Order: sequence, then C-alpha cells, then structure tokens
Amino acid sequence: MHLRRFRQHARHFWGEVPPRFREGAVLLVHADAFADPEMPDVFLLGMCEPAFAELEDAVAASGDARPGDHQSLVHLWYGSFEATADTARRFDWKGEIEETILHELTHHWEQRSGLDALDRFDAAQIVNFRRHRGYAVPVGFWRDGEPEGPHAWLIDADRFVEVEGPPPWTVDPGDGQPPVTVSPDAAGFATVPARGATQDGRRGDLIVAPRPPVRPGVLARVRNWLRAGKDEA
Repeated sequence: MHLRRFRQHARHFWGEVPPRFREGAVLLVHADAFADPEMPDVFLLGMCEPAFAELEDAVAASGDARPGDHQSLVHLWYGSFEATADTARRFDWKGEIEETILHELTHHWEQRSGLDALDRFDAAQIVNFRRHRGYAVPVGFWRDGEPEGPHAWLIDADRFVEVEGPPPWTVDPGDGQPPVTVSPDAAGFATVPARGATQDGRRGDLIVAPRPPVRPGVLARVRNWLRAGKDEA
C-alpha cells in the first residue's frame, strides 16, 4: 500500500470512529518507521502520546491541580507498517491500520481514566520479544499478560504457567499431547517450544516457572514479629 492510500484509509477509518471515542485525541500519520532502539527488527506501528504530559507535570509540581481532561496524540508510522509487511507472509494493511487505531484509542481512554492495564500488557509484549531474541528478562514479567486461569497467562501465542514445588515440574499444556517434564534453566524458568497457544497459525512457547511464595500480610508479619520477641524472652 502506498503512503497516499495509507493516509486516506487511516483518516477515513478515524472518521468512522464515533466522535465521543475520539474526543481529546488527534491522529498523526508519519511517513517514516519507528524501530525499537535495542531491537532494530521490531517496529512500532503506533503510539498514544499524552500531548501535554510535560505541561501537566509542571502544573502539578507547582502545587496546582493537575488538569483532568487529558489530551493525546495518536501516531501511526507508515514505514513501520511497510517494514512489517515486507517480512510477513500475509499482511492485511487495512485490518492492521484499523486495529492499531483502536488499540491506541484504548490507550487514550485508559490514560484519561487513570488506568494502565494496556500499557503494562504492551510492556510485557516488548519484554517477550526480547526473550525470543535471547535477551535476559525478569522472571514474572508475564503477569502483565492476559490472564488464562489461576497462575497462567498468555502473551500472544506464548503460554506462561507458574507451578509449586521443587523441580522437575510436570505440566499438561492442554493441547492434546502428553504432559511435559521440565526443569528451570539459568534464567529461572523452563521453555518448551511449540507447546503454547495457537495464533495466526503459529504455535507459541510454553514457559514454566516456579510460583513465588505468598508474602504474609502486614498483620501476619506483626504477629510473627511479636511471637519471635516472646520466644527470645
């Protein structure tokens, strides 16, 4: 798709979104690409940027009330779409444009509402991209993914499961194949390729990690502290 048609379709779809969902947001279409500075083969298709974030911070720092009506700039990078299309076997230009606009408008409304669930999910996706490319990643980042029952999360096609007890762990991925028995590697979790969920015809990974111990609440910690003091006396 050429840049001119890209702009036309983006602005046409933007105009089809009910005005109440576009309130406070402005669409900007850029001709260039936006690559991740640490992963140059990963391109950002869009972004929702608080338009007056620095001004709002300055006002709040001065002691005045932070403005309640947050404004946003919704960016689309044509070059990023083009680079992604070049490496994809199938790429639905119109569908990807529309999905990106709706995704960024969801960010816009979360920001206006003081929420951050989608921001955290996007951050978890980026960390998962890094995991696929062999970078060290923090254990537990997947908890900002999409919940899939107790102690299980999805990030795209990758399924993350936390288990109790010492390794080795035996896990049934629920894909109709035999359970797998795994032990953690140096990263602190085990990865089983192609035993996760299916998305766009691709089978993701199964990642198995130890479930962290539940930290006692404040009252329980106080009781333990008092009990320890009595035992010492």
